Amino acid sequence: MDNILISCAGGPAAIGAIKSLKKINFKGNIVTIDCDPLAVGGYLSDKNYIVPLSTSKNYWDEVLNIIKEEKITLILPTGDSDIKHFSKNYHQLKQLGVSVFMSDYDSIIKCQDKKLFFDYCSSNFPLPFTSNNYKDLKFPMFAKPEYGSGSRGVKICYKVSDIKTLDKEESVHRSSNYLFQEYLPGQEYTVDVLCDLNSNPIVIVPRKRLQIKAGISSKGQVIKHKLIEKLCKDLCIYLGLKGPVCIQLKEDPKGNPKFIEVNPRLGGGTYFSTLAGVNFLDLILKIKNNQEYKIPKLKEITVLRYYNEIVI
Repeated sequence: MDNILISCAGGPAAIGAIKSLKKINFKGNIVTIDCDPLAVGGYLSDKNYIVPLSTSKNYWDEVLNIIKEEKITLILPTGDSDIKHFSKNYHQLKQLGVSVFMSDYDSIIKCQDKKLFFDYCSSNFPLPFTSNNYKDLKFPMFAKPEYGSGSRGVKICYKVSDIKTLDKEESVHRSSNYLFQEYLPGQEYTVDVLCDLNSNPIVIVPRKRLQIKAGISSKGQVIKHKLIEKLCKDLCIYLGLKGPVCIQLKEDPKGNPKFIEVNPRLGGGTYFSTLAGVNFLDLILKIKNNQEYKIPKLKEITVLRYYNEIVI
């Protein structure tokens, strides 16, 4: 029986993972961690721990103690900063008999550093032109932190004065410089991909982002899209990604999809894939435990999200 550790319990990816596990009547323990004592996922799991910020020097020691105490056998990181800790300590975890179903450290860095991602992939894949200097582009353009997530700090700039106000944006991570990117006006897509631990993509689920709130899909339409599926498969192989991957694309004025984000973890809307018949958590457990599995048939559906309440 598996005991699963899910990080960043307050995020939608963690909540979706817990809901996906409950949908298959998972019999093990679901253990969550978060720095916020009111993280919602902590009230949905079997056991929750409050841990320091992932940037804290004692973060890893405390998390490692939890892993040992709870006899964790599988780790599913859902945040952007914690996945680096788990990947860096992969060999230590392996010695404890823990499976870390995620990409290697080098692959994670190639995804999280947006300029490095552009430089590494732009000659082989469709990406919006990206530069550290806004003068290399035409208005309008996207401005975004070089490191960031959840659309925090992302802004459309229409003129030079918009550029000059960027440093005053409260939502920007102060440790990150800005990048400037070709403006893409078309349809945005999120694609959930699950790769095995040999970097072979085994299932790809695209969906249209119909409405976004705080960087997270609140309305989405699961679709089949051969071009996007092929692009995402090739990109995952090229980057050597493992485990769950959340990829975002947006169309240019001619309707051509271009990669704008690759997050080597479960995405905030991965539960949409579960509702469409493809439960990533079910597949991850079967792969981890060397069980036979079939890729379920994808249902093309539209999903609308709404708030739910927990009283404590």
